[in-house]
Amino acid sequence: MKVLIISSFFPYPAYFGGAFDILNRIKEIKSLGHEIDLICTCKEFPEEKNIYFIKQFVNEVLVVSRKNRVIDLFSKNPLQVVSRKELKTISLQKEYDYAILESENVGAILDNKNLRANKIIVRVHNDESEYFYQLGKSTQKYRDKIYYYIESFKFKTYSKKIFNKADRLWFISNKEIFNDRTFHHKAIHLPTPVNNVWKTQELANKQVLFVGALFMPNNLEAIMWYLNNVHNFLLKEENYKLIIVGSTNDLKQEFFYEIFKNYTHVEVRLNEDDLTSFYSEATIFINPMLHGAGVKLKSINAIQNGLVLISSSIGIEGTGLIKDEMYFEANSPEDFLNTILKVFNMRNEEKQMLLYKAQEFLKQNNPLSILEKEIYDEKK
Repeated sequence: MKVLIISSFFPYPAYFGGAFDILNRIKEIKSLGHEIDLICTCKEFPEEKNIYFIKQFVNEVLVVSRKNRVIDLFSKNPLQVVSRKELKTISLQKEYDYAILESENVGAILDNKNLRANKIIVRVHNDESEYFYQLGKSTQKYRDKIYYYIESFKFKTYSKKIFNKADRLWFISNKEIFNDRTFHHKAIHLPTPVNNVWKTQELANKQVLFVGALFMPNNLEAIMWYLNNVHNFLLKEENYKLIIVGSTNDLKQEFFYEIFKNYTHVEVRLNEDDLTSFYSEATIFINPMLHGAGVKLKSINAIQNGLVLISSSIGIEGTGLIKDEMYFEANSPEDFLNTILKVFNMRNEEKQMLLYKAQEFLKQNNPLSILEKEIYDEKK
């Protein structure tokens, strides 16, 4: 089958959850024997080495310029959509069996008269209206709050418009699929792809890991909350250390180094291509998210890489993982502190059993079989 994937960003390196989800779905579709073309919208052209990597899995890569203009803030559509309006006019020469829109952000492609696809699929990464509302709550900047709340309002209408045009909706969250019954007949839960690498490790040290896109206010809010409310109480623990790994996008790295420099027992690594070594250095992964929507893929990645997960209720929603059997939940500073100390003092066998149950759950909910049923040759 010929598949066109339209992404709102270039999905490699997979610095954050959305990129991880798209990249691994590309790999899965390729593994099923289908042909893929990729369109992505970018403010800056991707590096040649990254395009070379993606071309292992796709036939063609078309990069479309993304432009933000002040005047576009007054459009009836979200700025996330209007900034990608060149999708309406790009030249498309082929006919496709499936066109997969990676979120409503790329909905402008549906107004392109050159788009020829038998079926339109939308990957629903978040309830976008709720997502931007939560971003508004997480940022301290008044200007940003206004922007996020306006986007939230606009997505309430725009998302429904795109969903109406779609033949199929692939929800990443098993929670959000039930939020609106209007589109239930065309919606399925398609969990995020997981690869076949399932790691176990000794889990004997007192190192704690956080991985996240630091340019997003809800991620920065989460790690700052932990640093200011939990971290200092753990400094008396011998060999305790917090490792912060994150991407900065358009923001300067110096901005984040300046934020974290006053905290002791903290290691900060930014814009790393390979996160493998950081997972292998820790025992616990924390996800102290206070605001958000959709599935937080950092929680799933942590389990897959062999770490004990301690997460807020926000950080684990939509995954289906069972509290106390597969991960530990903590929502207050006291909960986080006590749970971290609990894990430090647990027998290794107990930690490994927790991890084993979580990994087995994710293996059983592997989306590849669902994806195979969704993309198939009707002529066979």
